[in-house]
Amino acid sequence: SIWWRDLSNVCNAFEEGSWFRSGIKWKIGCGSKVKFWEDGWLDGGILLLEKYPRMYSISQQQHHFVQQLGVASLGGWDWQLQWRRLLREAEIDIAAKFMKDIEGVVVQANQQDSWGWGVDPSGIYSVGSAYKALNRHLSKENDNEVFKELWKLKVPSKVSPFAWRLIRD
Repeated sequence: SIWWRDLSNVCNAFEEGSWFRSGIKWKIGCGSKVKFWEDGWLDGGILLLEKYPRMYSISQQQHHFVQQLGVASLGGWDWQLQWRRLLREAEIDIAAKFMKDIEGVVVQANQQDSWGWGVDPSGIYSVGSAYKALNRHLSKENDNEVFKELWKLKVPSKVSPFAWRLIRD
């Protein structure tokens, strides 16, 4: 929808928007709007091109939509992926993990693709869930700064690990 697109554009305009981007997830319907490699549609909103850069680099379908990479069958959905060359021995294990990640996807020709909010189990965006996600993101960033400074302190070697555990717990 236009609302999701605009909200995403605003939040992603800044580096600090990564907390929001990681919360948005495509829900696959017919797959006509979702780019297979470049959109976050798997669990966790992970981009396939980031998780499987080697597979992406040898794909002949880098900018295709989900709908273009398979056909409906009696058993569900048959992927029809095309590679620039035969897979090398080192890539076979990666390809197996890749196929396992996408094998459970159900493409439904009669439904539209839609956005979902992965931060909340209901998939529905709320200001409260966005606020919690932003706070988690900011506390992680602040924790990293605290820990960086902690290790720079000139204290006995036994004190730093103790302080680290104290802060962490």
